[in-house]
Amino acid sequence: MYLEDIMRRFMSGFAMLTFLLVLLSQAAPLFAQQNGGNDETERLLRRNWSLFLENFKTGDYNTAKINGWEVMRLDQARFKTLHTKLAELYDTLATRSDSPELKQAYGDTIIYIYDQGIATFPDRAGEFNLLKGYQYERQFSGKEKEGIDAYEAAIKGDYANADLYYLERLGILYSKIPEFKMKAVAVLQAIILRDPNNTTAQALLKNLITDPEEFVGILRDAYYADPDNRQKLYELANGFYEMVQDYDSAAVYFEKLVALDGTVRNYLERLGAAYLYTNHYDKAAKTYKKVTDLDPQSKEAWMNLARAVLQEGQLAEARTYAEKASDLDPNWGAPRMVIAQAYEAAVQRCVERTRGGWDKMKVIDKMVYLLAQTEYSRAARDPQFTEQARSRSGALSSLTPTAEDLFVNKIPKGSSYSINKDCYGWIGRSVTP
Repeated sequence: MYLEDIMRRFMSGFAMLTFLLVLLSQAAPLFAQQNGGNDETERLLRRNWSLFLENFKTGDYNTAKINGWEVMRLDQARFKTLHTKLAELYDTLATRSDSPELKQAYGDTIIYIYDQGIATFPDRAGEFNLLKGYQYERQFSGKEKEGIDAYEAAIKGDYANADLYYLERLGILYSKIPEFKMKAVAVLQAIILRDPNNTTAQALLKNLITDPEEFVGILRDAYYADPDNRQKLYELANGFYEMVQDYDSAAVYFEKLVALDGTVRNYLERLGAAYLYTNHYDKAAKTYKKVTDLDPQSKEAWMNLARAVLQEGQLAEARTYAEKASDLDPNWGAPRMVIAQAYEAAVQRCVERTRGGWDKMKVIDKMVYLLAQTEYSRAARDPQFTEQARSRSGALSSLTPTAEDLFVNKIPKGSSYSINKDCYGWIGRSVTP
């Protein structure tokens, strides 16, 4: 009985083993087929991608697009540049086509490709939406709202970190549609905040404003409805500055912005300019000094600092700051103009306060005017200041030393005359009559 039981168990295990072996033998061809299928898919995928790139490179776009769509069919997630390159292909075809119908069809295809890209790579949705928005602008007419939707989906209201180019595109689209006027203003103001010299944004902003006073009123209401919103505060401050040129009011609100964050250059620069416009030169100087501390390479900040202290009568400091600006841009005429003005102011101060009148001018006073002329000559090399500098230099011609002045004071013509005494110890420069 014991032996029979062992045999029965052995036969049962053998039968199970046999079944498994049969099953595996039947499944083996299937596995081989599937593996072979994967190998074939991989081969086709790589071949079509290689052909797509090659044909795209050689300009055979009709063949390239066939290869590209085959890659899309097989595995569109495999190559991260597939969607952008395929879209670029159709963009080129659209650009080259003279047929409005074909252009439209190509444009539709591009949008479809970008939508596929968004679905395939959700983490790149922002990139594809930006490209969609731009495509709606390029290939479509009357699709501004679709372009806006795409840009908005990409930017998500983050004007501080959005790509400036695409932010500008969004502002342009907003400005074309009356119902988006306030959004246009907000975007354009955000652009100017980051790029104060953006002429496109400035021009669009001015075109949007038909009644500056009314518009600033709207901005004021929007700010007071949400006083913790820094963007609205900036829009209001900049509205006073740009639109109605009420620099006193602009200064009030830029002061609030600086109090919130004193490291934003644009806040400080606009505040400093508002102070200059309203003759608050001491405040302007302190503000621009903060800008130079933040960015010692800003020639404009050094220049405005020089202008502010010049108006305060700080002549030596004005020259020092102007020279810093000139060091950063030796071809810039503005610093030389300020230095020349500082020398003129020095003569006026000395003659009126120390000499007791213009009839008591000394040869050293005239030498300082001659020194001012040399600075105006340097400024005149900059086309932006040529006319102004030459005009001012000409006005000083009657005040510079004459041949008689040189003879009487025993100053040889062509010699070097040092200006370092009397009222002008701070100048410490030489001039050649």
